[in-house]
Amino acid sequence: MLEDVACAGAPAMNRRTLLAVGAGLGAAACGPGAAEPPRTIPHTDVNPWGTNTFLHKEVEAWKKQQTFKMIQEAGIGWVKQQFPWEELEQPRKGEFFDRKYNQSTWDKFDEIVKLAETTGLKLIARLDRPPSWARSDKNRPESPPDRFEDFGDFAATVAGRYKGRLQHFQLWNEPNLGEEWTGKAEPAEYVRLLKIGYDKVKEANPDAVVLSAPLAINMEQGPLHLNEIDFLDQMYAAGARPYFDVLAANAYGMDKPPADPPSKSTLNFRRVELLRQVMEKHDDAGKAVWFNEYAWNASPKEMPREELLWQRVTEKQQADWTVEGLQRARRDWPWAGVFCTWYFRQVGDIPPSKSEYYFRLVDPDFTPRPVYNAIKQASGKKS
Repeated sequence: MLEDVACAGAPAMNRRTLLAVGAGLGAAACGPGAAEPPRTIPHTDVNPWGTNTFLHKEVEAWKKQQTFKMIQEAGIGWVKQQFPWEELEQPRKGEFFDRKYNQSTWDKFDEIVKLAETTGLKLIARLDRPPSWARSDKNRPESPPDRFEDFGDFAATVAGRYKGRLQHFQLWNEPNLGEEWTGKAEPAEYVRLLKIGYDKVKEANPDAVVLSAPLAINMEQGPLHLNEIDFLDQMYAAGARPYFDVLAANAYGMDKPPADPPSKSTLNFRRVELLRQVMEKHDDAGKAVWFNEYAWNASPKEMPREELLWQRVTEKQQADWTVEGLQRARRDWPWAGVFCTWYFRQVGDIPPSKSEYYFRLVDPDFTPRPVYNAIKQASGKKS
C-alpha cells in the first residue's frame, strides 16, 4: 500500500505528497544512513549545510577570512549574511556613501561577496532594516519603510550590483512579530512589501532566487505577535504565492529531540511540518523550504531560567541533534533545502551571561565547539 512507503516516525504526509515522493522512497531503508529520496523539487538538490554570520559587524580582515576558511573546512556550503539597508543606502535615497568614514558603504559588502567567491561558498543576503530617512517611526529600526517602493528600489540595487555573483535574497525577517514590523502582525501588508521586492529583484536579475521572510515560531494569536502557521495561511490568502521562490522557515529544537512530533501547541524542530501543510493546502507543494535559523541552545546549567528563551540542552545533545535533525529532514522531507545554523560565530557583542551566546559553532576566538566538529564529521570533510 502507498502508506507503507512512509518510515515509522516520519512526518505525516497527505496522499498527494506521498504520490509525489513514494516511488523514490519505496526501496529506501529507514534510520541512520538511509538513502535519501530523489530531490526533484527546485532548490532542494543542494549542499544542505549553511550557517549565519555577522560579518557586517566585523572590523578586522583576518577574522572575516578565518570565518570563511573555517566554514569551508566544515563542509558548510552556504552563508546567510545580513545586508542592512540602513548601513548601505545613506545618508539619503540613492546615495551609498558613509560620510563619517568618507568611503563607499559598499566596500565591506563587496569584500564579503569576494571572500565567498574565493572560498567557493554561496551567500544568502538578508535585506531589511530601513534607514531613518525611509521611515517615520524613529523608535523601531526594524519597522517597514513608509514607501514600500523604496525597499523595492534598494533590493533591486543590491541584486543588480551583484548579478552573477550573489543570487539568493531573503526579503525581510520575522514580520509576524510586532517588533519586527509596525508593532502588530500584518500578513497582508507584508505580502505587499514582498510583491514589490520580488518584482524589483527579478527585474534587476531574472535568475535571482527570492526567499520569503522566515517567521518566528510562537503560539500567539495576535495582535502583537501571530503564530507562524496562521500568519503564513493569511499570507497565502493575501496573494503571496507568486512572490517567493523558496519558503524560509525557522527551526529551533528547544529542549526536544528531532523526532518529537509536530503540534500547534508545541515549539520543536518538526513544527515546520505544519507550515508545509499550509503550503500544500494552497497548492504550493512544488516549492522548497529553506531554514533561516536552525539550532538547539546549549546554555550552561547555571543559566537563569528567565534567560532560557530557547530552553537548553547539553553540548553533546546540541551536536548530536543538529546532525540528526538534518539527516532526518533529508530522509523524510523531499522539500527541504538549506539548513542555516544559528549561528557560526558572533563578534563579541553577545556576553556569556546571555543564552544566545550558546548557539555558536565556534567561540569569538574561533575555538570550535562540539557542534562544529559534529557538522564537519557529518559533512564528510577531513581535517
